[in-house]
Amino acid sequence: SSDVCSSDLMSWTEIVASQNASNNEGYITNLAGGVTLTLPVTASVGDVIRIAGKAGLWILAQNALQTVHFGNQDTTTGIGGTLTATHARNCVELVCTTANTDWDVLSSIGIIAKV
Repeated sequence: SSDVCSSDLMSWTEIVASQNASNNEGYITNLAGGVTLTLPVTASVGDVIRIAGKAGLWILAQNALQTVHFGNQDTTTGIGGTLTATHARNCVELVCTTANTDWDVLSSIGIIAKV
């Protein structure tokens, strides 16, 4: 059986500039000024994205029609919605629950702000 939380299922990339995320990838954010990582436009149910903060604050941005569900709270649907680290070492793991549009937070470390 495979474990979706197993680190051997995805690669990790250290990023020092804002960029678009890829499905089933992990990102280590390492820029004192912070980076913005934007969800993929297309995603299949079960795709996972992980962010591990190292330096600076990260922002997870969305595309049109996308929403992130964080427990009993949701981000603003579309490009205005974000999750934002409040500490450099905050981390989050998300899974796509509706193709292309809906992501659920599976786990987080630290206080993650939602817009």
